[in-house]
Amino acid sequence: MKHTDEIYGYLGDIQTVKVKPLITKSITIKPSDIISGVIDKISKNDSYDVFYFNGKSMLSTNTRILLDAKNISKMDVESLLYSIPHIGPNDTIQDAANIIFDYRTREAPVVENNKILGSVTAKKILELLSKKDNKSIKAKMIYTKDPITISSEKSLSNAKKIMTTKRLDHLPIINKGKIKQVLTPAHIIEYIIPQERQGKRSVGIRTAHKLEFEIGDIGSTRIPQCIPDDDLAKILNSMLKTDTTCCLVKTDETLEGIITFRDILGLISKS
Repeated sequence: MKHTDEIYGYLGDIQTVKVKPLITKSITIKPSDIISGVIDKISKNDSYDVFYFNGKSMLSTNTRILLDAKNISKMDVESLLYSIPHIGPNDTIQDAANIIFDYRTREAPVVENNKILGSVTAKKILELLSKKDNKSIKAKMIYTKDPITISSEKSLSNAKKIMTTKRLDHLPIINKGKIKQVLTPAHIIEYIIPQERQGKRSVGIRTAHKLEFEIGDIGSTRIPQCIPDDDLAKILNSMLKTDTTCCLVKTDETLEGIITFRDILGLISKS
């Protein structure tokens, strides 16, 4: 993410704010937890990331990574955990944004006295950022150009492969030449998990079968849209109002780009 000196100066007061007032409860797990239970925790808490802290190292996983699980009803989560930095309550929003941006999370874990206090979410940072004027920052300055898309006639298995190999959390779906919805890892997990809960016998077979179904109308249709010259104030307002994590950038019916939480936090991150 390239920044101009103007943007750096404009966001300087946000970057240096201490994270302590923004800390919220985080979802914690143990490496021995079964993946289906971890997914259940994520779903019930409307979360994306989960954390485990052993007193020295912070480990994490998220909804997208959990898509790679082979047998969620028997496999424990340990093999899908990865190391991630943590911050303290007196660190800054820029420190939190660096973690979220670099590690493709939506939360930065906060530790004090060898215990997890909670986390600072991307949404909390954007809520703070939305209080600024933001009219000098345009969509075309921050969007990801030419995002990967997939046809609604393709299978959920195809979508899953794209998300996991390309590390994508938002996959626009094309239906009859138009973008009708956006698919996320949560949509795929929510679609297959009910059958997983019905019992362990033949679970893998049933899940594999469901993943071969067409994407169809699965995904969120409540996605904000903007044009390249729309300002960040409008974009933030629409994303927070609809409680979504992306905004499609379109000219007429042409999809030019996508703006995600990560794209916006890239303005604050030093990366």
